[in-house]
Amino acid sequence: MLKTRKTFLAALAVNTMVAGCGSGTTTPASTTPAPSSNAPQASGQSYIVPWVGSPDFANLRQTLKIEASINGGTTSPFTVDTGSVGIVVPATEVPNIPAGSPAGSLTYSSSGLQLTGVWATVPVRFPQATNQGASASAEATVPVLAVTSSKCLGGGVNSHNCTGAIPHMMGVGFGRGENRPPTYNPLLNLTEMAAGTMRRGYIIGRGGLSLGLTDANSTGAWTMQQLTNAGPPSQGAHNDWLTPTGGFQLGSRPALSGKILIDTGLLDMIVEGEGLPASGLVPRGTQITIDLGDLQYSFAVGDGGAQTPIGVHHARAANGAFVNTGLRALGHYDLLFDADSGRLGLRPE
Repeated sequence: MLKTRKTFLAALAVNTMVAGCGSGTTTPASTTPAPSSNAPQASGQSYIVPWVGSPDFANLRQTLKIEASINGGTTSPFTVDTGSVGIVVPATEVPNIPAGSPAGSLTYSSSGLQLTGVWATVPVRFPQATNQGASASAEATVPVLAVTSSKCLGGGVNSHNCTGAIPHMMGVGFGRGENRPPTYNPLLNLTEMAAGTMRRGYIIGRGGLSLGLTDANSTGAWTMQQLTNAGPPSQGAHNDWLTPTGGFQLGSRPALSGKILIDTGLLDMIVEGEGLPASGLVPRGTQITIDLGDLQYSFAVGDGGAQTPIGVHHARAANGAFVNTGLRALGHYDLLFDADSGRLGLRPE
C-alpha cells in the first residue's frame, strides 16, 4: 500500500557509526539544498547501464547486477549495493595491481563476512553503457578492494548464510561513515563527473542504472527528501550525506522514528528500536508500516507482495530506531540519489 504523508517524521540524532548501518556524525538538518562546491547543474549527459538478466521488479528474488571490468580484466556481474561503499572483487580478477597499494579490509555487518586485501586505485569500466542509445565507454578510477582472503566472523542476521566466498560487490551507498567517503563510489566518480561536466548522481530504475543526472531524468514525479550534510570531506572535494530520516511501526506498537536505509544488497529487512527484541524474526502476519520521508507503504510479513521483504529480522538497537528496508522496497519505487545537492528521490511506479 502506497500513500503520501503530509508531515515528515522527526529525525533521530545519531552520533556513532556501526558498520553496515551507521550514519556518521549528525549535523543540524537543512531545509534547503546544500550542493558541493562547483557542482554542475543538471545537463544532458547521462549513461544507461542495463541490468543483468532483466529483473522482474514486481517480484525481486535476486539482487540487481550490472557488468563491469576492473583495470582491463574480465567483465563480470557485480551486485549494486546501496548499503555499502566500495567495490569488492577477488584479487585474481584484477590485473596489474599497482605496487604499494595499501592493505585494507571490509566487513558486511548483515552476514559477518570479513574480506581482506589491498585497496588498488584502478579504472573501473562499464562496457554495456549507452549514451542516448549509442554504445559509450563509461569509466571511473576509484579504490577497489582486491580481496586475497575472507572469513565468516559470525554475528549478523544473515550469518548463517555466510560461506566465505568472495563476492563481486559494487558498494554505491552514502552515509556509511568516514571510512568509506564518496571517493570510493564508482558511480560518483565517472570521468565526466571528475571533470565537472556531469551532475553526480544515479537512478536505480526498471530500465537500468542511470549514471549522471539530467533535466530529463531528475524532474517529474519524484518525491524528494533533503539529506543532512555530513560535514567537511575526509577525502576528495565532495562531502558525504547522512542516512535519510524515516521510521516504522510493527503491528499495534507505537510508531518509531529515526533513520532508514534502502539497501539494495539485501532481500530481507532489519528493524531496530528500543523496547523491541534484539534478535529473531518478526512473526509472519505482522502488519508493518514503513515511512520514507513523505511516502509510506505497508505490508504483512509473508504476504508475498512486491514490496514485502523475504523476511524481517530484529537486531540490537545500537543507534536508536533504524530500519533497513532491503531491496524489495523498490518493488514500487525508482530511486534517485543526487550527490551534488544531497537529495534522495523516490518515484512510485
